[in-house]
Amino acid sequence: MAVRLLRPLWCHLCKRSFHTFDRLQVHKSRHVWKKKFGSRQEFFGSLHMIRRCNHNHEYNNCLWKKFLQDKLSDVGCQTEKKPFQCEYCQKGFTQNGSLKVHMRSHTKEKPYQCEYCQKRFSRSGELKIHTRRRHTKEKPFQCEYCQKSFASRSDLKRHIRTHTDERPYQCEYCQKGFRQSGVLKIHIRTHTKEKPYLCEYCQKRFASNCELKRHIQTHVNKKLYQCECCQKMLCRCENPKLHIGIHINEKPYQCEYCQKGFKRRDGLKTHIRTHTKEKPYLCEYCQKRFASSSGLKSHIRTHTKEKPYQCEYCQKGFNRSNDLKIHIRTHTKEKPYLCEYCQKRFASNGELKKHIRTHTKEKPYQCEYCHKGFVQNWHLKKHIRTHMKEETL
Repeated sequence: MAVRLLRPLWCHLCKRSFHTFDRLQVHKSRHVWKKKFGSRQEFFGSLHMIRRCNHNHEYNNCLWKKFLQDKLSDVGCQTEKKPFQCEYCQKGFTQNGSLKVHMRSHTKEKPYQCEYCQKRFSRSGELKIHTRRRHTKEKPFQCEYCQKSFASRSDLKRHIRTHTDERPYQCEYCQKGFRQSGVLKIHIRTHTKEKPYLCEYCQKRFASNCELKRHIQTHVNKKLYQCECCQKMLCRCENPKLHIGIHINEKPYQCEYCQKGFKRRDGLKTHIRTHTKEKPYLCEYCQKRFASSSGLKSHIRTHTKEKPYQCEYCQKGFNRSNDLKIHIRTHTKEKPYLCEYCQKRFASNGELKKHIRTHTKEKPYQCEYCHKGFVQNWHLKKHIRTHMKEETL
């Protein structure tokens, strides 16, 4: 534990005072790290590399690790000393305060209580963010690009990456980049096949807590949110804003090639690949390439014959979650897609699109032989056979 002195310690460079020797040492290192590293990113990158060495394997004779340690010791930074150890899992910490906070993950102690709803938290910072998000609606952190405000600095950082497209978290297996460390952790489990989240009802395992929560809804059937447009009841783990997007015509993301609009950024990203012909996802069974990871996943199930999405009404299996959703509507008679011309309703967006063409007379499928247009793709395929027969005669 750091000893608090009655007389303060002074930094000889900036005259700032400190009550503990440890804090003074950390502060002094900030004056001189630029001389050795040149940039803040390189300084913290070196710390991260050493922590990876310590965490991943025995690197006692690693020359790279020794070089970084010598460099860091020159600026007064200690990488090895972690004198405060957890009695439950033996994890080490550089400060006693960090150990105390960590211990609460074992003891389940939550000393900080919300004055509005009495919910408890293990950290004061978590309580502060909760209060802003749920009760006071205070948003002191503003985006410099679009002026949108956020309740916490971490929320703002994540949002800014949607503007800059910065992806600082990289997968060590496939080099794919991510904006959030949590998303990277879940992605890595697609390589390691780790599934740490266990369903208490059926013992099925999942790679993420979100997948587990969504799955549990199939057991408890707990519906919490009702859509104002179609009265559909939504689970807590679903995003009501995304669902409402199917009813309203707002499409803020626009394609630079054809000006088509999209409700979500990832939808635009996948669409752009239809122009660039980029197909970064490769099937390991037949070497076929796909523009989206979801397209690859559903294709792989044609090889494995896996049908993980099962109907709760008739137990029919499907290899895509969207196919299951559309199928369930044959049981519930739900038709959330509304035609703006005649107010007729449809169970799927695909059915609505086909129907709208009967009003607009649009024929997007064109024959390469005679340039005749068709409303549906299967009409075009049937027509092309008439040309193939002519060629064989």
